Amino acid sequence: MRSSVFAAAILLAACSHPAPPGPKIDPALAGMIPAGTVLMAGVRLEAIQKTPIYQKHLAHLSVGAIDRFAEQMKIDPRKDLWELLYVSNGKLNALMGRGKFSDESEPRIESKGANRFGYKGFNLIGDENTAVLLVGPTVAAIGDTPELKALVDARDQSPGPPPAMAGVLKQVSSEAHAWVAYSGGPLSLPIPATGNLSNINNIIAAVQTGSFYLDLRMGFSAVGSGTSKTEKDAQDLEGGLKALVGLGRLSTSDKRPDLQRIWDGIRITEQDRNVKIYIDQPDELVGKFLDLTAGRLPGVSGSQK
Repeated sequence: MRSSVFAAAILLAACSHPAPPGPKIDPALAGMIPAGTVLMAGVRLEAIQKTPIYQKHLAHLSVGAIDRFAEQMKIDPRKDLWELLYVSNGKLNALMGRGKFSDESEPRIESKGANRFGYKGFNLIGDENTAVLLVGPTVAAIGDTPELKALVDARDQSPGPPPAMAGVLKQVSSEAHAWVAYSGGPLSLPIPATGNLSNINNIIAAVQTGSFYLDLRMGFSAVGSGTSKTEKDAQDLEGGLKALVGLGRLSTSDKRPDLQRIWDGIRITEQDRNVKIYIDQPDELVGKFLDLTAGRLPGVSGSQK
């Protein structure tokens, strides 16, 4: 008996395959990633809502992309939305969602002035520019219509992220609650060319490939990594990031040592064309950190729902 159990254990070990390195992505979404994807972002909403950090500090935050998706799908993002996956080829974008969209075979989504049309057996609501893609009662997507069609083309045939993207995703922790990864190539992002946010354009221009992720299990922990084409680009990137932190520190009163501790929790390094930023904020500073930074990020506010 013992020998048969031992043999079965060996067989199971031989047949099992370790999970690929990188963030956890719902298989229903991973199977729809187009081959031309160069920019991805994921948010594990259901997992985030189970963390003490969410209950204490994040439940009141409003994130524009999440709210817009939930509004289009006629759902409550805090109850019925489990995971989001954003994909882009640098010009065209789509946001996929996994959640409880309908108890019926197909969610009933209607939008004023939009048309319902089919593509390879799936229904879309919108027009030739933007639309909502209905995959089933638990999978849907919104975005540029050509990119939505690319999701359908990849469905059940995509091996997941394309090779270059898969290489970047190895830098992302499997425990990440939210993450973004860029595998290179031109990007068209809605970031102002002037003002404080224009510095982000300079930072992105210096990055050849990069990733950033959040781990909210213990406090607020984030790691960003960017590789530049040249050593000078890497140094410029390091300098730009340190300048942003320096501006934040200067805008914080010296009479508030508790807030100054926030900037002490941000560390930036550069080595061999790779720049990394580490953000570690203990539980008692998370609320103050979000108050200082959330309003400075596009699409994020602290408005009460």
